[in-house]
Amino acid sequence: MNSRGGRLTADIQVAIARNYIDNLREETIKGLYGRLKQGVYPFKAPIGYLDVGGKGKTKESGKGRLKNIDPIKAPVIKEAFRLCAEERYTLDMLRRYLADHGLTTSTNTMYGLNTMHKIMHNPFYMGIMRVKDKSFLGKHEPIVSPQVFNKAQSVLSR
Repeated sequence: MNSRGGRLTADIQVAIARNYIDNLREETIKGLYGRLKQGVYPFKAPIGYLDVGGKGKTKESGKGRLKNIDPIKAPVIKEAFRLCAEERYTLDMLRRYLADHGLTTSTNTMYGLNTMHKIMHNPFYMGIMRVKDKSFLGKHEPIVSPQVFNKAQSVLSR
């Protein structure tokens, strides 16, 4: 590093490492979008769905597989959308509804308004996966119909 030749060698190694990282990033993104195009959500399942498969970041991990409906949480989420669509509940009332029916954070507290907003605006619940403003048709079973989801969106936008 004390000579020009040493600094040049270090600069070349940095350039090669940067190229490797850029290529790895591109290939990872290509793989994620490939799974999305296949209708599979390659991320953690939203509340109301279950990751299927093994634990951890192995080939058996459930993150890259179809999401199954959670038989306990999904009916509560479905009812929350219905109550919202019928203009009977505000976001604050919906988060209390979820807590009253056992859907809480890992510390057993009520979901915050931000989390409730994310749940109620997530098109995954009607079968659409949205990532970075791109939408993909999912192969997972929807929890709510597009009609109920869209009605809830209409109510929430007011």
